[in-house]
Amino acid sequence: MEIQRLVKPWGMVFATLLLVACQRETEPQSQPLQADSQWVQGQLENGMQYHLRSVNDEKVSLRLLVHTGAVNETAAQAGYAHFLEHMALLGGESFGAERVEAMFEEAGVSFGNDLNAFTSHETTHYQIDLPNNKKIESAITWLSDIATGKLTLDPALIENEKGAVLGEFRFAQLEDKSADQKLFEALLEGSDYEGREVLGTQENIKKIDRASLLAFYKANYLPEKTELIISGDIDRIQLEPMIAKSFSSGLNTAGKPESTASNWGEKTIAPLNTEPMFVSGSAGQHPALALLTELSDRKMTTESDYQTMLMEQTVIQAIAERLNDRRMETQAPLLNIFVDRSLIINRYIGYIVAEFTESDRLAAQKFMAKELASLRDHGVSSVELTTIRQTWQNDINNLDTNWQNKNAIDYAEDRLYSLIDGYTLMDKEAIRHQLQQFVKRLSKKQLNQAIKDYLTSDFKPVFGYTREGNAQPAKDSYSLFREQFAASGEILVVSSASVDAFPEPERGGDISSYTAVEPTLHRWMLANGIEVWLKQMPEAGENVFIYLMSSGGLAALPPELHHAGDMTNAVFARSGLAGISVADFDKLLQRHDMYLEPVVWPTSHGLYSEAAKGELPFAFSVLYQAMTAAKVDESQFYAVQKELALKQDNWLASPQGKFINRFVGSLFPSESPYLVMTGADYQKVEPEQVQAVVDLLLKKNRNFKLVVSADIPAEEFATMIKRYFGGISMEPAVPVTDYKSNPKVSIASLEVQEAVDNTVNYLYSLMSEGQPKTTKDRFTADLVYRLLNKRYRDTLRNAQGLSYSPYVNLTWFDGSGQAIVEFNINASPDKLEAVRKGTSQVLNEARKGFTEEEFKIVKSQLASDLKSGLTNAHEQARMLSSYVLFDADPLAVVHPDKVLSSLTLDEVNAMAQRLIGGETQQMEGVLSPKVEEKVGS
Repeated sequence: MEIQRLVKPWGMVFATLLLVACQRETEPQSQPLQADSQWVQGQLENGMQYHLRSVNDEKVSLRLLVHTGAVNETAAQAGYAHFLEHMALLGGESFGAERVEAMFEEAGVSFGNDLNAFTSHETTHYQIDLPNNKKIESAITWLSDIATGKLTLDPALIENEKGAVLGEFRFAQLEDKSADQKLFEALLEGSDYEGREVLGTQENIKKIDRASLLAFYKANYLPEKTELIISGDIDRIQLEPMIAKSFSSGLNTAGKPESTASNWGEKTIAPLNTEPMFVSGSAGQHPALALLTELSDRKMTTESDYQTMLMEQTVIQAIAERLNDRRMETQAPLLNIFVDRSLIINRYIGYIVAEFTESDRLAAQKFMAKELASLRDHGVSSVELTTIRQTWQNDINNLDTNWQNKNAIDYAEDRLYSLIDGYTLMDKEAIRHQLQQFVKRLSKKQLNQAIKDYLTSDFKPVFGYTREGNAQPAKDSYSLFREQFAASGEILVVSSASVDAFPEPERGGDISSYTAVEPTLHRWMLANGIEVWLKQMPEAGENVFIYLMSSGGLAALPPELHHAGDMTNAVFARSGLAGISVADFDKLLQRHDMYLEPVVWPTSHGLYSEAAKGELPFAFSVLYQAMTAAKVDESQFYAVQKELALKQDNWLASPQGKFINRFVGSLFPSESPYLVMTGADYQKVEPEQVQAVVDLLLKKNRNFKLVVSADIPAEEFATMIKRYFGGISMEPAVPVTDYKSNPKVSIASLEVQEAVDNTVNYLYSLMSEGQPKTTKDRFTADLVYRLLNKRYRDTLRNAQGLSYSPYVNLTWFDGSGQAIVEFNINASPDKLEAVRKGTSQVLNEARKGFTEEEFKIVKSQLASDLKSGLTNAHEQARMLSSYVLFDADPLAVVHPDKVLSSLTLDEVNAMAQRLIGGETQQMEGVLSPKVEEKVGS
């Protein structure tokens, strides 16, 4: 269960903001948007609405939307809407006190991913995603119990659930508030939402009883405030009578509130004011400055609304690309730049955020003022416009593929948020028409005017500073920043010609062997030793997913290059390629609809890429150059080095950073690549060392394998791999086989008293040594992880009420015989001993073995997840790359059911002994509240 504040993620660690209100000319009302006609809508006599869509997908997705949230509560009821959402998962007249989870888990439904519920300020909604339609009647029964007043609200379950909900406060309402939270609260001031936390207050939660919760339930869960959404493998003719029967009887009718369907969403946040704001961050947050501007309303119902939204997104893209390009070109002292928009209740807010260190505040703010003024006064260049137009054209080109891959869940979610936000849900062709019209009309003059409008309104500076700092330096810089931003912008000297030519390989190579492993799975061996796999997938459409990987990673580096290895991904990404600067190279990739990411993991390394099928020759040329001619840009190296060092030291100064650093340092020896790096470690690295890492990893062939999933003929593909990869020359190297990290403890405990909130974070880690995982081990280990995670949640959350979300992690890197299982929980300090006992109980019981019933449940859940992956082209490429790279059976990726059906409970219990048995090396860590020193008299 999750809380939604109706504020979409800011996409940043720290959101201190400069508030700008844009003025816009009033546009004439345009034609209504064309709604997706495939949705069948109906309404029962009592006012409840339903929305049905048949989808060519075996899954069935259901959502129950109730237009009730925190805004419907009185002060005495604060938190009731969210608490009621919890109780809906605990019991109803049709299924007794049995948890809803137990009704569906044998069908492959997993709590969290498939079964969940969410509460916001305005709505509550319930989610269940079924692997097929066999349990659809049970799902409707559960949802109808919620909607028709049939939740039992058992007093004993209410008391037990208080522990989980109070635990949720430790996640969502920290005493050490982030700047994001403080800003959000400030934006709600003066509105109906001010002071209304979705969680409510701890005092209210502690006092909740059945009578008060039932009164809120009866008054707010009304048929006219309820909507049902079902998509997937459904028969509308059969479904509509079932809906009418289930949702027409026993509905609440008494105590209707004044609000009805006609005025949902009419409440709004107060207009942005122009008063300055200075805000401190939470532990570990950076100082920052940002620009925030009011954008369009969330309700898009006309063509004018939609075109306005597209232009807003285009302006955001133009600002983001200009700032990031100039940041790299000038090596400005910035740690991060974020440009995007967020939905705050009912209004989109555009933001521009720059993070920096306090010592760099003046230089960073000058950079922001200068670059934004230049863009405001002189607009984008022709090259920038060409890139932006092409990214929109790429969206149009990919529309068919994206639509083809939509499943029942996607359709249900789209419908849900269109109802919550009040916008018209369009079909594919209506969206294509709108995008085509936008691209056709988009001109340099139009875009530059929109940018000018965005950046010329009155602004309110909001500066952020660190938790340990003070506001004075920010206040002192306020007038200077205003002056700099108000000054005329400088004209940038920008090339009028885009970089479009990219070098191709001078020579190709030969194929030494070919095997048709299956009709859609092909394997080639190139004469230079590179092994190539193609998974043909119609689902990939116009997209291609590429992994060019080798075993090795950090483990292939000598100890003196470990720190350089940690920097390689970031430096590689900022070094450009083939003599093209990073800014021009990034634009080139955008125009060719390609994504490129270097990868250096603990046991593997290489390149990951996504590309449009029509751009595959270009993508392969880029990969060839990356493998053969990647060079570190020294000027960018030093900029990256500074950023990484500052970010790392800032994180290490936070409570979590201190805890993880000491925990890992207690576990691994000083020469281990798994130790946490410090800023000083980054500062010691030289550019030549990063270049040495690139050369050691990319120019030596341990067992490089190219894995591609695409909808492309094998013969055409074979011609391309000879041309673009056959000519790569690499030195042969012995594959790495020793991935051990040699932990230095067998059993140990560590407590770090650095938490700034009244909470404890408990971590219990078990490390096992053995052989690298086999094909079957990949499945049995996954099942053990699921079994442990469920038992830990059932025991410490559901049965004992110690925390909101206890969870288990399993880390087992490919090729390594070393696996780590971690039990994690956040709890009240006075519950630490109970947490220890509960964790020990779960471990001891798990070591005795799991039951056939548990085995059957998790096996069905894994089967459901793997089945979904069979039509996901990216997931197939990722898994196939992992399997062939470390000698697992590739057919297990294509036919996972064959492996699953062969597994036994004995094998799973044996794997549990391997992962968490008494022979494992064990480490307990506790991050507890900081003890303030008392001053004696």
